[in-house]
Amino acid sequence: MSFRFDTNDKEVKYKILVYPNITFQQDLEKDSYVVVLGNIIKEMNKIRDDLDWTILSPELIPSLQFDNTEQLIVPQLTYPNSMRMSFPFKEVLKAVDWKNSDYDIVYSHLPEHTGQLKNLLYNTTNIEPTIIGYTHWTEFKEITNYEYEVGLALNIIGLLQQQKCGINTNAQKQLVMKNAKEWFNDYVVKQLDNIIEPHYLGWETPNYEKQTTDKNIIVYNHRPHTYKNYPWFLEQMDKLWEQRQDFEVWVPLAESKEREYITIDKYDRFGYFSKLSSCKVGVCCKQKYEGWAVSATDGMSVGVPYMFSDDGSYHELADEAGIYYKDSDDFLKLINKVLDDDEFRNEYSKKSIQRFEDSKWDKQINKINTTFQNAIDNLKTISKTESYDKIVNFIRDKKSVTKKEILEYMGNWGIRIKFTSYRNRLRNEKDIKLTKDRYEVINK
Repeated sequence: MSFRFDTNDKEVKYKILVYPNITFQQDLEKDSYVVVLGNIIKEMNKIRDDLDWTILSPELIPSLQFDNTEQLIVPQLTYPNSMRMSFPFKEVLKAVDWKNSDYDIVYSHLPEHTGQLKNLLYNTTNIEPTIIGYTHWTEFKEITNYEYEVGLALNIIGLLQQQKCGINTNAQKQLVMKNAKEWFNDYVVKQLDNIIEPHYLGWETPNYEKQTTDKNIIVYNHRPHTYKNYPWFLEQMDKLWEQRQDFEVWVPLAESKEREYITIDKYDRFGYFSKLSSCKVGVCCKQKYEGWAVSATDGMSVGVPYMFSDDGSYHELADEAGIYYKDSDDFLKLINKVLDDDEFRNEYSKKSIQRFEDSKWDKQINKINTTFQNAIDNLKTISKTESYDKIVNFIRDKKSVTKKEILEYMGNWGIRIKFTSYRNRLRNEKDIKLTKDRYEVINK
């Protein structure tokens, strides 16, 4: 099944196939991959109009529906181990529909499947796209309790098969490099160093209504899991509750209340940001895994100051806008200060807003665009040949043809003759335009 609302024949120079990484399927609109991809497409559309996106989705996701996007429905597992080890080969092959469709770039958000994607595309179709990506999560041995660790190895091997791959922070990149050195020689590690590049995620511009309250609301808007150090956070809140009972803790992603001071109110995106704007302070705990905290940027974008563990990745995120604590005692001291000292709290609220202004998607999208443009600039093009001239004359004679019609005209070309390099040269013909599904003569 496919979902696309734009059916015109406008020129489409480059087609992007997006491979997903969905881990919060119970509410797709809140999944971090969905939020990130939606913002990337929206911002890329502001600075260029030559891309068309085909997204493999488990179901229609409204926030990913733009005039230049199509969603192909492919069932997907979401539990980390099953997701990484289960590649839906038949479903993806059917969705790709290589006799009728072409893709110039694969934008993969699950590096663990790069090898399977390459095998499918390069060996069972006539498409040879450039593969770039973004890695949302890396299964570092420092944070997992699996008896058999495989996720990190698959991630690194997948990264090595991409041209470029963005990552949340430089701190996360360095952790990947540290682990890679245990398995690979210096030459391979150097390759990895060239492939991975920090892509700081842009901060979403929220749609919300400012709310005020007399309550002291502390927000923990991350997933309430051990890897996020949620148990440590609860310990500190218990200690704080022993000192004072004039606060509540909002944990919007929790399914049940574990303490009398906890609320778990649920909202849509508008309501979520509106509620956030009424919070006194947010908290990001120390983690062994140093990733990007979109949840923190959500809060800071509406003026909520955040307390961060004094770690490198958080400094990359918040810079001077963060309130940093070193240990439990320091945490309790600072959170009491935030709750009691309005001048102190408001100072960091203003700093948070300024950090948001400096970090919006329109500022951060340029580096991601550079990665796409470099991939485009390095697309392989066939030399001028008799077969190529035959294709050009066929298009000019028929005025408008599909890829399937071209393949049939050329004697039913199959997977052994790669069409990608022909497509890349056709893009340079001044009187021929590429649309989503056709090759057409430009009417002058």
